[in-house]
Amino acid sequence: MLVRLTPLALAAAAAALLAGCAAPGLKDGPKNLAPATFAQLPAANPGAATMTTAFVDSAQLQRVVDEVLANNRDLRAAAARLKQAEALADAAGARRLPSVSAGANASRQRAPNDQGVYNNFNSYGVNATASWEVDLWGRVSATAQAAGYDAQSAALDRDAAALSLAGTALNLQAQLIGLGHRLKLAKETLVVQNQLLDLVKARVGAGRGTALDQARAEALVAQTSASVPALRNAACLTRLQLDVLRGQPPADCDKADSDPLPPMPEPRLISLGTLPDPSGLLAARPDVKAATVRAQAAAARAQVAWAARWPTLGLTGQIGWSAGSSSDLFKSGTQIHSIAAALNWNFLDFGARKAEASAARSGFDAAVASAEQAQLTALQDAQGSLSTLRETEQQATAQAAAAEATQRARDLALKRYEAGVTDFYALLSAEQERLAAQDALIQVQTQRATALLGVHKAFAAKLTSGS
Repeated sequence: MLVRLTPLALAAAAAALLAGCAAPGLKDGPKNLAPATFAQLPAANPGAATMTTAFVDSAQLQRVVDEVLANNRDLRAAAARLKQAEALADAAGARRLPSVSAGANASRQRAPNDQGVYNNFNSYGVNATASWEVDLWGRVSATAQAAGYDAQSAALDRDAAALSLAGTALNLQAQLIGLGHRLKLAKETLVVQNQLLDLVKARVGAGRGTALDQARAEALVAQTSASVPALRNAACLTRLQLDVLRGQPPADCDKADSDPLPPMPEPRLISLGTLPDPSGLLAARPDVKAATVRAQAAAARAQVAWAARWPTLGLTGQIGWSAGSSSDLFKSGTQIHSIAAALNWNFLDFGARKAEASAARSGFDAAVASAEQAQLTALQDAQGSLSTLRETEQQATAQAAAAEATQRARDLALKRYEAGVTDFYALLSAEQERLAAQDALIQVQTQRATALLGVHKAFAAKLTSGS
């Protein structure tokens, strides 16, 4: 006896036949590579390195952050990519549900009958069609999951970009302030050195100095004068970078030089005990989370590629009305309806889909490696920022003592020179040492500020009190 399989029965038989096939056996996802603790924490005593939640005068720094977040073009692009990914995720999710379409048609045909006489035939129809793919192997749901993960990673990428750009802008702002103070120091030093030059000239005129002393004083003034254009240019280049990050046309550096000089950023210090541990750091870093989510998306796409190797089952239902006259539509006897099932299986593709599934699994392996690399990079950033903070704090303390000592030595050398008990060379050396120590102190203070910002950035912490 022959048994005729209906489309639905045929689909059920195929599903039973392939029920033993399993989804691809992917490797484990990204491992947690965080150590128990950080190795190089700054000292905890009040005079040593500590972290800030904000800067004492954070208003100007907050303005920089606000301008970057509002106007930076890279952030606008990241926000647009997020909207794009969210829309694609919505579209992929909608494909899991049945689709319904409606249509209408009208036609007029002229054809001969059996006697060869031509007649006109009219046809009118209205129909609605519903179709749905039965998700036998999870392909449709996996596609929606992958799109959802893409949207999550796009949101995390936007957050990571905001953190990175804000941190970079604040770093540039700190450097710009430091360059401004170095430039101010050089200009103030020039005033003092010109006064020394006038003193030497007066002593030479009175027969109590030598031409060598005057030449040395002139050389000192010239050397300090030569540092001013270099510092001004460095400040200009830094300001141009900052303007671009803030989404502004590059500023006129000559006009910007006349702006009031903000004080050096003074940190508000709190205990390092508020820092998260390594595992907490990885949980807070948006770039690490984004890399992990991308690995999840790759796993979903591997499921999609695997499911594409097996049959698809589609169900279609239609209801409509067809008549030879538009006035007869919707009357009894003009209704038509149908239901159908279609099973499609491209079982002979010479290994194409198998290769695509293998490629998707390799893509997942690459995403896992990238996610673990993101963890290592985050841990490196955190450990490096803590080490830099510790060392710059110690350096700043020592350099402040050196600057104070060279100032005292210079003042004493000046008094001894005026009293005639020492030569000008001793005063010249003391003045050079004072300038170098003061300039180095400003640089170290700038480095300390950027180190504090580096800790904030590495730990995905607040960069200013209002951020």
